[in-house]
Amino acid sequence: MRRLGAILLGFGYMVLLIESLHVGVAWWRDELNDPGPEEWLMLGALPVLAWIWWRYLSLFRPGCGKAQCGLPDSQAAKPSPPNKEDH
Repeated sequence: MRRLGAILLGFGYMVLLIESLHVGVAWWRDELNDPGPEEWLMLGALPVLAWIWWRYLSLFRPGCGKAQCGLPDSQAAKPSPPNKEDH
């Protein structure tokens, strides 16, 4: 159940980020003639969502160096042995 909650939270975050980027680009191109409260909310949420992405989800997060991101500690520390059948 916890994994499903994390997946739904991640999905909701990505939808918000993509929609706020869409509104931000439309605002930048001066395509928003009369922005409503939803557009202003999305424009205000864009820096916060971008910061969350940069700080916690991107490759530039703390502790993510030397191409080690995403690997469990046990796999990152030791290389896999060569397969004997390949020779």
